[in-house]
Amino acid sequence: MMRLSRRLADWARWTALALLTGGAAQASCQFGAPVVNAVDSYRYAQDWTQTVQLPVSCTGGSTVSSVRLSSTGGTLEASTGRFLGTMRFGASALNYVIPGAAQLRVISGLLTFQVTVPAGQWGAPTGPYSDSLTVSVDF
Repeated sequence: MMRLSRRLADWARWTALALLTGGAAQASCQFGAPVVNAVDSYRYAQDWTQTVQLPVSCTGGSTVSSVRLSSTGGTLEASTGRFLGTMRFGASALNYVIPGAAQLRVISGLLTFQVTVPAGQWGAPTGPYSDSLTVSVDF
């Protein structure tokens, strides 16, 4: 089983990563550039949701067996299977949720998931919030 990780920090600056196994039969998986729907503003009174599609291609007969998410301070909530993280802009923070994170799968070469900033986070100033989210796949 091999592991490949990808940081989802700045969606405008992506490069492909590849990790090769040793031995006679070489296998690899790599990430392509993510595809995201149009980015809109968070409006406090309603959830803000962004869909992310991350191409994953494997060679040498490899298939992705599992997907994991991680970030500094982020947690996978065992009871619900959702990932909880925090985006920051200076000293300000917005919490986000990735539903179904414990069951993420690569289907037809795409890893698709939604990032939701829940409504009701009043007082967050306007600005470019970000977090470094790492996607790891085992193959």
